[in-house]
Formats: sequence, C-alpha cells, structure tokens
Amino acid sequence: GHRLRAGCHRRQPDWETAHEGRGLVMAIKGVDVSEMNGSVDFQALKAAGIQFVLIRCGYGSDYPFQDDACFAENVRKADTAGMPWGAYLYSYAKNADMAKSEAAHTLRVLNGRKPAYGVWYDVEDSQQAGCDLAVICDTYCRAMEAAGLYVGIYSFLSWLRGKLGSPVLDKYDKWVADWDTSCGYGKPYGIWQFTDNLVIGGKAFDGNYAYKDYPSLTKGGKPVSTKSRVFSSQENAITQGFGNGHGGVDLGWKTDPETPVIAHSGGTVVFCQTGYGNDQGSSGNASYGNCVKIKHPNGYFTLYAHLSGVKVSDGQQVEKGRQIGNMGNSGNSYGNHLHFEVRNKNDVRIDPVPYLAADLPGLNTEKGEPDLTEAEARKIAREEIGYANPTYHKVSEVPDYWRKDIQELVDKGVIRGGTAGDLELRHSDAKAAVLVKRALEAEDPIYRTIDDVPAWGRPYVQALIDRGTLEGEEAPVNGVRILNIRYSAVRLIKMLAEEPVSAE
Repeated sequence: GHRLRAGCHRRQPDWETAHEGRGLVMAIKGVDVSEMNGSVDFQALKAAGIQFVLIRCGYGSDYPFQDDACFAENVRKADTAGMPWGAYLYSYAKNADMAKSEAAHTLRVLNGRKPAYGVWYDVEDSQQAGCDLAVICDTYCRAMEAAGLYVGIYSFLSWLRGKLGSPVLDKYDKWVADWDTSCGYGKPYGIWQFTDNLVIGGKAFDGNYAYKDYPSLTKGGKPVSTKSRVFSSQENAITQGFGNGHGGVDLGWKTDPETPVIAHSGGTVVFCQTGYGNDQGSSGNASYGNCVKIKHPNGYFTLYAHLSGVKVSDGQQVEKGRQIGNMGNSGNSYGNHLHFEVRNKNDVRIDPVPYLAADLPGLNTEKGEPDLTEAEARKIAREEIGYANPTYHKVSEVPDYWRKDIQELVDKGVIRGGTAGDLELRHSDAKAAVLVKRALEAEDPIYRTIDDVPAWGRPYVQALIDRGTLEGEEAPVNGVRILNIRYSAVRLIKMLAEEPVSAE
C-alpha cells in the first residue's frame, strides 16, 4: 500500500506472534491497500484471517487526477465482503493551506462516507522534513473531526518519535510503521504496521494489527444523520453534539461551500456578522466567523455560524425557509459545516436537537398565511433572484473560495469585465468560469521543474534528465532546469519505464 520508508526496520516478524510483545488482549489483523496493489481479492483476504483493510483514497492536494484509481473499487469490494475499512491520504503538504486542501481532497473522495476504521493522514514524504508538521497535521486532523470523522496520523517510527513528536499531536491516534518483531513506539498507538511483505494469494501486502475496536469508536462507520429545517436540502448529519462546552450542534459533512442555509423559523435578524475569513483559534464573537442570529416571535433565538457568506442584514424580517447564507469555514473552524444554536427567552443556549425538524416551543409555523398580492410576490421574487445570483463588481467581492481563480482569469484577459473597468460578473458566470478552469487544469497540468513532478513519476523523469534524453524547454534558472512537462507525459514515461523487457 505505501512505498518503502527510510527508517523502518527490515526484520520480518511472524504474523501470528508479532503483536504479543505489546501485551494486549485484542489484536485485530488487517492490511492496507492502494492502486499499487492492483486488483485485490477480498475473499482471499478474509480466508487468510484479515478482519479490516485501510484503503488509500488519494495523495496530495485536492485534484481529481490525484485520487487513488482503485479507491472506489476497493471500497465496493470491502463492503461486499462485509469487511470494515478505513481510508488514508498520502500527504505532500508543506504548510497549513496545503493541509486544508488535502483535507478537502479526502472529504471529496469519501463523499459522505464515514469509515469504520477512521481516516489516517500518511505523513512521511522527504519533502516535508523541514516543515512544521505539528501545524500541518493538526490542521488536517481538525478538519476531519469537524466533518465528524475519527482521525489519526500514520508515519514510520523515527518520524513519530522526532518530527511528529509534538505534544500538540498527542491527542490524535497513531498508526506506527515499524517493521520489526515488536513495535518500538513508546507512546500510545492504535495500529502497528509491522511488515511490508505479508504474502496472501501470491500478493504482498503491508500487514497491520489494530489494538482498538474502531467500529465501536466510530459507531460502525455510520454518520448520525437527521432531517433539519436549516438546510435547503433538508439533509444533514450531526458531526458534533451539544454539551461538554459546545453550545450548539455542528451539522454537515459535505464540503460544498454553496450549500444554502435557511431560516429555521420566521423572525427578525438581531445580529449579523460579516467579513470574516478562517481564523482557527479565535475566540468570542470572532470564533463564529460570518454568522446570523434571529429572534423569533416566541422570544427564542436561533444562531447560524461559520457561514461562507451572509445574505441578510441587521433588522431584516425573514420568513421560515428564507436563505440567510451559505455553509462555510469562517471563524474558528476546521472544515465546512454549520454551527447551529437554539437559545431560550433568556438568551441561554439549549440543546437544538429536538427542534432541528420541529417548531420552537409555542411557535406554530404551519398556520396559514394571507395570500400575497401580485406586486408583493414580484418584489419577493426579484429579491430572491438577486440573493441567489448576485453581481460581483470587483474581484474582492468574489467569494474567497473562487477569488484566486477569477483573479488569474482576469490577469490573463479571459475575463475583461465592464467598460468602466469593473468586473460586473454574475455569480452563475463566475461559477461556470471557475469550473471550466479547474477542469482543464486537473485534466493535464504542467509541472515546471523536477520538484513539481509527483513522487510516483519523479524517479523516471529524473532518469531521463540524467541520461540527457530530457533537456527541458528553457535554459537553467538558478541551477534548476525548467521542464514544463505535462502530467500525461509523466504517466507515459512511467508506463514505458515499467514495461517488461522481452526475453529476446
């Protein structure tokens, strides 16, 4: 499943006795797999006593071409075989922003699944050796927890003892790669990968022992799902409940920043906070990020926090079901979700769960309402259309999750804007432009230097450079040759290099 790691011991323990040195009662057999294993026979795994599997979902930042090609097939086979599974992502992150992108990558590929054996952050790449791995790992893991997922960190023994030894990371479970007769990690851990050469059905796998009942910890891998009145789709999952210092419930698990958030019940906007970006660790009102608080006719309040954008203003009257914003990741947040609160007449937080799909006490929203006049209906329709598809007059007004793409398109002259130099770009047009741009980039990106080439293709490209076969398109700059080589070319070079040589 993983590549060879420097620092791992090479003595191969006996499969049946490897775990005994830890002195624990429970040792659950498992393997980890990726596209590197090719087609996996899960029935053969079960016959060999394998009880769980950890499946690679991808590597690096959130680009579709970096998804593991066999993830969906391996998940389907595991489910068919009745074998619980977990997911892992191989990291290349060098800073917190890249870690956030890798978190988005993981959540996109999982697409709402909640693995019974959790999600694991595979941190071992040599390019990360000088980076602040405590910040990188904490950023990723917090995003997974915000999405309601059990998360842990994977690496080899020397890194877990050293580069990943920060107390900040002690709260996260560890999956230790130590290929020896016993695991030498001195701190608590949940999984031990003791070999990379466990042969089953003629194939070599990484062999693991789990020392925790992860399906119990993750409630069998099933999200706590419920209906609600605060998302237009009415579908959500509770990823963090009320209590233990948490004054509301966190809802979501999807990463789409366009998920509309709607008013639970009619009322008056009494607090509206906008202009906030992501600020992990912030406190007070700033921790809510972009948020809206509504007072309802029964004296209760509802509050909606971490929004990506707000579509109402202070003092505005809103009706039940009116869009008030979009789910986001602003304020003290580690992944897109909605923090939803219900407060009583004394403005004291109470458990929102009983009211997610029901009326607030003493507030019947199902009573008939008077018919609107045609003029009133037209006015409301115009307002709703404006809220749903606003015009951005400047790049700074574009939502932060599209702003960089739009600025690049403006700089290249693809988007010219109005005659007065204003952007004058409708929301729907901005979305279409970004989707096309990202699709084209993801289809066949260009790697400028050898360091930009993905790790799986770098040795093959470097070999051609060393032989003088690949010289690049430009003269060396600061000693680094400019390659400008496409993803498709790297794939082809790798394929040709691995093609078996004829005996003739």
